[in-house]
Amino acid sequence: MKNAWTTYEAAWSTLKDRPVLYFSTMPWPVLNQPTSTEDLTANAIGAFVLSPAHSTDKQNSQRLKDQLLRWHPDRFESKWVPKANDTDKEAVRRGAGQVARALNELMARENGVFG
Repeated sequence: MKNAWTTYEAAWSTLKDRPVLYFSTMPWPVLNQPTSTEDLTANAIGAFVLSPAHSTDKQNSQRLKDQLLRWHPDRFESKWVPKANDTDKEAVRRGAGQVARALNELMARENGVFG
């Protein structure tokens, strides 16, 4: 898991340098590369983002906040969707929306909103 997190963070640090983005090469916040947006579940994202194998200096709520900033729909739409390959653009958009919703659900759980 720690290696996967390191790879994820490294991919994000170089994302701006990629001329074209594809769904299959996006650094999604899950352990295994998703094949569709259905793989981007709150449980899969939570297992990755909140894993005790990395970021031990951060509380869960801070980890979630960091990811919510990264995956914020307006920011993602303006910064990353335009770089997506035309055939993947809608899948990237839907995937990012799914991630944002999952992160919000995880944050609500963390804050005790869902019991």
